[in-house]
Amino acid sequence: MLLQRSPATCLREHVTGYWGYEEITDGPMRRREGPGSSVVVGVSFGNQWLIDGERRDSFIGGLRSSQVTTEHAGWSSGMQIDLVPWAAWRLLGIPMHELAQTTVPFEELLPGELVERLVAAPTWDDRFALLDQVLTRQLRDGRAVSPEMVWAWQRLRDTHGRARVGALSDELGWSRKRLVARFREQVGLPPKAAARLLRFERARSLAGTMSWAELAFACGFSDQPHLIAEFRAFTGQPPETFLQGTATVAA
Repeated sequence: MLLQRSPATCLREHVTGYWGYEEITDGPMRRREGPGSSVVVGVSFGNQWLIDGERRDSFIGGLRSSQVTTEHAGWSSGMQIDLVPWAAWRLLGIPMHELAQTTVPFEELLPGELVERLVAAPTWDDRFALLDQVLTRQLRDGRAVSPEMVWAWQRLRDTHGRARVGALSDELGWSRKRLVARFREQVGLPPKAAARLLRFERARSLAGTMSWAELAFACGFSDQPHLIAEFRAFTGQPPETFLQGTATVAA
């Protein structure tokens, strides 16, 4: 069972989506996840995950430059909230580079009682409404993010990572050093690495709809070998193997 909801209108600049789910499998289920351009908040309704070998209940994961392997023991139920990186910076109160490439327990950065309230809510609609209520309040009370930072991230998003970092610096009137520092603080990755991630995310979403050469051109890679090298760098696999599936029942 998988449910998806859009956040309240006032949150859509900050939150890209909510999901509620329950999965029962015949045995342990292992998946290769991401990487993606959202900070992920995972809320467990009782199960544990193995995330790259670390046990986690509810967790928060920053931006990554490689896939992560997740596994549950045969049952998984909970919610996922995908946050725009600079909105996560507002919400969580830490430099985002401290969260990049890793996950931390939910209660280290957000109130643990929120998990309890979500579990106790009588319906999924009530759970989504509770998220709207809590995130609206938390973001309202969070730190202000600079409009320049919001613009720079959105420019990269709109171009799927093809905007030149030098051009961003020039348009903002910032030095490259200042732009890199702000991205590390409020996004988690330097702008060049963030652009690379966004190009890969775009290529992954379009993979299988056109030839590899066409895909490389459409997504801003120099050529087909460059695209294949990026798939290997992000996933540890060539594109053909990656497209065969990302979920397996663990032995």
